[in-house]
Amino acid sequence: MAFLSIITDNILPLILFVVIGYFMDRRFQLAVASLTKLTFFIVLPCFIFYSIYCAKLDMNLANVFLFCCVQMAVLGALGAFIGKLRRFAPGKTEAFKNGTMFSNNGNIGVALVALIFTNAPYISADGTTPYLAEALAASTMTLVQMNLTLNTLGLYQAGKGRLSPRDTIRVILHMPVLYTLCAVFTIKIIGFDMTATPIWPVFENCANALVAIVMMALGMQIHRSRISFGDADAWLGCFVRLVVGPALSWALIVLWNTFGTGFSAVTSQVILIMSCVPSAVNSVLYAVEFHNYEDFATELVMMSTFLSCATMTVVIYAARVLFPIG
Repeated sequence: MAFLSIITDNILPLILFVVIGYFMDRRFQLAVASLTKLTFFIVLPCFIFYSIYCAKLDMNLANVFLFCCVQMAVLGALGAFIGKLRRFAPGKTEAFKNGTMFSNNGNIGVALVALIFTNAPYISADGTTPYLAEALAASTMTLVQMNLTLNTLGLYQAGKGRLSPRDTIRVILHMPVLYTLCAVFTIKIIGFDMTATPIWPVFENCANALVAIVMMALGMQIHRSRISFGDADAWLGCFVRLVVGPALSWALIVLWNTFGTGFSAVTSQVILIMSCVPSAVNSVLYAVEFHNYEDFATELVMMSTFLSCATMTVVIYAARVLFPIG
């Protein structure tokens, strides 16, 4: 029942936004480029600022942040190896890496963890949720790590597929993401209360609009793309994202618990669950922005989202078996 709630409450609304975008573009031929510019320069920076400012960052979970960086680096190296093995063009290799390294943690991952740890068997006899706070703290740290890397490294990799590294960095420096990250961390450090300012509702409303805008943009791109769901490379990307990713996460957790500082059972479950989330939708926006294998990036994101309905069930069950609580 809990997983059905995940599908109806989190995945189906995303798919509905995609359908809306598809038919809106089919009827009105909307300007996707204008929508991506709006996302990059207004909505996405507001979302990053809002989500990081509101996040209660527990520096005791810096170990989780480091773990996620190691896991992402291994996936990136694997993506580069597969690209060379399959003889991808440089741009396609970068699109493949973006689709396998980065996940949709913001739209699906955190909500998934919250739903899991507020249902049986994680509820005590008196109806309280003793593991929820720790689970949300760990998932928030993975979300912050994903936001930081997706909107810097992911953007760089997408541009690198079409531009020289120097030109890519120049383009990134003209986008507000880096400056937003610097600003929000500075404000959090000095303790300034942004919620008391008149611009706070702007951040809040733009952040709430991100999911709808990005998913509808994805629907528009699907309408304009030649997608057959028969691309072997897209299926390979889904396999890496949905199967290899969780398997790698499990292996790294075992190594971390054996030779490192170790994680609690709750944190171990959260890390494993977050690793099974489908590909990040932003990778499609970046591909569109840089005209870097848009069709391939779109197909990979859509296929991984659909297939994750099955693979997430297996990973959630495996997390309970591999890292039992109590």
